[in-house]
Amino acid sequence: MAVLRATRELLDGYGSASPAVRWRRESTVVDVILRHGSLADAQALLPVFVENPEARRRLVPIFARHGDASTAGLLLAACTAAGQLREGVPAEVLHAVGFLGYEPAERMLWDHVEGLYPESMNACLGLLHLPCDGLRTEIAQALRRHHGAGLFPEFLPVLATKTGDPSWLGRLVQWGEGGASTDCNGGLILGIALHGERARAEFTQLLWNPWWEANGGGTGSDRWAYAGARVLGLSMSDLYAGLSARVRSDAGTEDKRHCLETFVALLGYWAGRPWLGLDRAPDPTETCDMLLDLLFEWSTPDRDDSLIGLAGGVLDHGDRVLARLYELENELQVRAAHELEVHTLMAR
Repeated sequence: MAVLRATRELLDGYGSASPAVRWRRESTVVDVILRHGSLADAQALLPVFVENPEARRRLVPIFARHGDASTAGLLLAACTAAGQLREGVPAEVLHAVGFLGYEPAERMLWDHVEGLYPESMNACLGLLHLPCDGLRTEIAQALRRHHGAGLFPEFLPVLATKTGDPSWLGRLVQWGEGGASTDCNGGLILGIALHGERARAEFTQLLWNPWWEANGGGTGSDRWAYAGARVLGLSMSDLYAGLSARVRSDAGTEDKRHCLETFVALLGYWAGRPWLGLDRAPDPTETCDMLLDLLFEWSTPDRDDSLIGLAGGVLDHGDRVLARLYELENELQVRAAHELEVHTLMAR
C-alpha cells in the first residue's frame, strides 16, 4: 500500500533545509496518519524518527498503531542499549513495542515499571498488551508492596489483572478510596475498568464520586476515566443518563457541579477521540451528529431541556463549565460536518 500524501509532506518537511516542522503542523499531520495510515506509513517514517527520536517523538504512536513485529524489533534495536532507553529516546517507545505484542521486550519493560515517570507509565501500558505469564508473581508482589500507599508507580495497578487474582478489583477500589493520592490515581481508575463487566458498577460510582477527582485535567485522571469508559463499552448515552439522575437528585450543589465537570471532561475526549494506545478501548460508536442530537437538542421549543439547560439549573450563567459546553457544541458541529464530508467523498 502506498504512503499517504500527508506522510510524504511530513517527510519533505523533515528533509528540507528550512526550520523544523512546526509543532502545530506536525501534530495535525500525525493525527491524520494515525486515523488513515497503514504499515507503509510507519515504515516510511521509522528512519527519520531514528535519526532524531527526541525531536520526532510525536511519531511514536504511528509505529504502535500501524507497525508490526518487525517495526517493534527495529525500534528496540535502535532505541535501547543494555536494556535501557538510549539518551534522548522518548519513553513512549516502551508503550509502542508492548502494544505491538513484541514479547522479547517483556523483561525490559518490567525493569522500567518502578522507575521514573514517564518511563514507568509507558512500560506498564506496554506490558498490558503482553502475556506477562512469567511476571505474574513479580507483579503480584509489587502490587502488595505498594498497596495502600499514597504515592506509587502510578500505572502499576493496570497490571492487576495479569496476576490472575480477581480480588484485586476490590483492593484497587479500596486503595483509591483510602490512601492513594489523587495526583497518582489514573492507573487505579484504568486498572479497575480493566477488570471488565464485573467492574462496571464500581467504575461508574467512582466517576461521579468527588473523592476520585475523575474530572482532573491537571493530573490526567480525566483521560484515564475516558479510557476506562471505553474499555467498559460505556456509551455517552449511558453516561448522560447517570449524570441526569445525579443532577436531578437531592445531592448538594458541589457534588452536582463535580458530576457536570466530569461529564464535560469526558465529552471533550469523546469529541476529540485521541488515540490511547489501548487495544481494549475501541473508538466510541456514536458519531458527532448523534452526540449533538443526544446532548444539545431541545425536545420542545418552549424550554431548554438539553445538557446546557440541565447544567444551567445548577450553575451560574457565566460559569466556566457552561462556557465549555458551548465550546463543545460548536466543536461537535464542526466535526459532524467533517464526518459528513468524509462519508460523502468515500461514497463517490
